[in-house]
Amino acid sequence: METPLTIVGHLSPDLDCLTAIWLLMRFGPAKDADLQFVPAGRTWQDQPVDSDPRVIHVDTGGGRFDHHHTSDPTLSAAELVRRVVAPDDEALRRLVDQVTRIDHAEYRPGQVFFNITDLIAGYNALYPNRPHHVAQAMLANLDAWYEHEVRQLRFEQAFQNRLEFETPWGLGIAVHTTDGGSSRLAFNYGAVLFAYRDRRGYMGVTAQRRSNVDLAPVYETLRQCDSQADWYLHPSHRLLLCGTPKSPPRHASRLSLEELVEIIRRR
Repeated sequence: METPLTIVGHLSPDLDCLTAIWLLMRFGPAKDADLQFVPAGRTWQDQPVDSDPRVIHVDTGGGRFDHHHTSDPTLSAAELVRRVVAPDDEALRRLVDQVTRIDHAEYRPGQVFFNITDLIAGYNALYPNRPHHVAQAMLANLDAWYEHEVRQLRFEQAFQNRLEFETPWGLGIAVHTTDGGSSRLAFNYGAVLFAYRDRRGYMGVTAQRRSNVDLAPVYETLRQCDSQADWYLHPSHRLLLCGTPKSPPRHASRLSLEELVEIIRRR
């Protein structure tokens, strides 16, 4: 039986190291790899890095998947691995680009909330002498992050076929989506209001938080013309929903997205 691959990272693994491991296990040749951890900069059993094809070092040892020999801000261990195992995966490219920026401390100004590096720090604090536990715990988190990037790509593709329309409050954008509503892109585009219908028939309308949009008249119209559907108006009057993963509707709306847009336009 063939000896399994060994992936070697550094003790107290950070986001870059963990992402490189995840890439090799999920997209590379090392699904069932044995994980080992050494002091940063060292190699497994002090052997020359990359001398054994069954031992892959990431973010340590100065080998092919260690970026510490250069000051290039576009490189990280994860980026070096990505270029080998999945160079054409756009969702992965986006994910790893963020990992690389974080690794090079390219933080945007503004309020900082709990993030993935804080999560990793918490795992390392819980398991200071068990980096295997940290790596295994983070695999599912990175799976979820990748799925988010895939969904975002799908939405951006759907956004290319958006319907733009005028509302009493400004520009509205409506999109047929696969995965549900994602208003950020519409708002960045300049819309004050975003409407969607997804593959499950869930529908929604959301307005910019600081806008003066009041969806109560739209809601009242829907209660009359789509009375069987489970429409919900948020107390802010800037969010109107008929079905979400949190609250699947007993009765979905029968309206098309275009019919919903016409109701909003008439208000």
